[in-house]
Amino acid sequence: MLRFKGILSVYVIICFLLFSGVSMAEEAKAVPIDKFQEQINSLDNQIKAQNKNSEKFKKIVIDQQEQIKSLKKNLNRVYKQTIEDTGQIEVQQQTAGDLKQTVASQQEEIDKLKSNLAFVYKQTIKDTGMIEKYKLGNEVYMRSSYYDLQRDDVLFSDGTTDDEYENSFVNYLDLKFTAEPSDELQFNATLTMYKLWGTWNSPESVRSSDFNYSSTPSDSGVKVKRAYVDYRPQWLGQQVNLTFGRLPTSDGYLTQYRYNRPSQTSYPDLAFNAESDGAAFTFYFNNVFAKSFNLVYARSEDDTDMYPFKTDSEGLEDIDFYVAQFNSDLFFLDNSVFTLQWLRVDNIRMTGDDVLRDSIDDYNMIYGQVLGVAPSVTDLVFPQELGYVDKFTVQLNNDLLLDGPIDFFASVSWSKSHPNGDQVTANNMPSNIQGAIDSLYLLSSDNQDSQSGWAFYTGLRYNIESKLLRNPKVGVEYFDGSEYWVGLDIAASDPYQKLNTRGSVWEIYWVQPCVENILQFRTGYQMIDRDYTESVMAGLYGAPNKTDEEDSLFYFSLEFIF
Repeated sequence: MLRFKGILSVYVIICFLLFSGVSMAEEAKAVPIDKFQEQINSLDNQIKAQNKNSEKFKKIVIDQQEQIKSLKKNLNRVYKQTIEDTGQIEVQQQTAGDLKQTVASQQEEIDKLKSNLAFVYKQTIKDTGMIEKYKLGNEVYMRSSYYDLQRDDVLFSDGTTDDEYENSFVNYLDLKFTAEPSDELQFNATLTMYKLWGTWNSPESVRSSDFNYSSTPSDSGVKVKRAYVDYRPQWLGQQVNLTFGRLPTSDGYLTQYRYNRPSQTSYPDLAFNAESDGAAFTFYFNNVFAKSFNLVYARSEDDTDMYPFKTDSEGLEDIDFYVAQFNSDLFFLDNSVFTLQWLRVDNIRMTGDDVLRDSIDDYNMIYGQVLGVAPSVTDLVFPQELGYVDKFTVQLNNDLLLDGPIDFFASVSWSKSHPNGDQVTANNMPSNIQGAIDSLYLLSSDNQDSQSGWAFYTGLRYNIESKLLRNPKVGVEYFDGSEYWVGLDIAASDPYQKLNTRGSVWEIYWVQPCVENILQFRTGYQMIDRDYTESVMAGLYGAPNKTDEEDSLFYFSLEFIF
């Protein structure tokens, strides 16, 4: 390196001298030696700087060579990975082909589902339109109850008394359907099941089964309790309504408090609680004194069904029911309903005549023909009717009395029998059968004398405002009936049918909501003090007998209302 520097220095000096000579020859001037030394030093510095840059370049080249080696390694690795991935890609491509076929098949299924959904959607819209158009609706009332019944000093027909005890579980179901196909028409139907747990039997009696066929515990069959149509024509300003079918005359209006469910009828409880077939007119008024006026006709056939549309030689008169009822909202008392009703039960025939005929036939065959120990009963004639009964009923109820937490109701009813004096006639009638016949006359043992009766029914229900307890209700009811009271509370579902009592009844109860207004628990206790016995058909037949019977009833019930 030093040698190279020396040669370079001599070369520079020579060049300098040559150029200097030319310059001096041209300019004829002398150049100082220190100028040459400065130039030599400057060139030497430039050479040193270039050497330094050369070292840097060498390092850069070495680093780049290292990077190239690293890149080659990475490229080899990438190449190998690419070869491996290429094999996987081929596998994946095959799998992708299979997936395409699966997707195509699923797409076909999706297209089918879309088509089905479109159909269901259209059908749903159609059905929804029908529901909205015809206002289709349904309600469910289901309860499972336990009854514990104790009867003390029960009076039997032979004059003896004894105590009785029974308990039972029952299921009760109401399925209610409604429809309004037009502004003038409304349809209502209620299907009912009422049965004891674990039983499968049918009512044996045909004497009054049509009055309470679905209100007496029997089998698990569903019966038609109500099925009627309301026709309220617009051409009459919808001021008149015609109702026909199986009428809503059962369950009682005031039971809405004790059972804590909407009322199923508009007829007073003390007047008539029975299932009936017939027709009714309702006239509506627009004034503060009168709300509506009802005229009702219903019928009970006496038919053996052997010839349903022909005259039955053994059939008696049909019982006819006539009702005139006035309804009003008392203008001076908010949330009140006031009702006046007149009821006539006309052409009252002797009930159970078919059973009596069978008993007489058996008596004639055994004692007259077989044993020959007694003359046969001959010339048996039943009266076509026994007379009629009138009832007058006044009823008032008020929810949230005077804007307070108490619901109140009260009702008074008066009944009077009008027997026609006709009796069963026959030759050689045995005394035991005669005794049975005497118990089936109109409110007497001989169908001669007219009798009057009355009843009073009232109750309070307190609405407890408690979010913690879900606003339960507690109530008390009192009933009192006279010696000749005719209750006609035939379709009541409570075991004792307390409104037929000839005596007094106290009842207390608690209603506990569980899930809003859908599920509730009810429990209560009845105390009955009977002064006189009841007879067939809720006191309509037979003379009452003095008694001192005391009954009690404890119950609890789970109820679903939706």
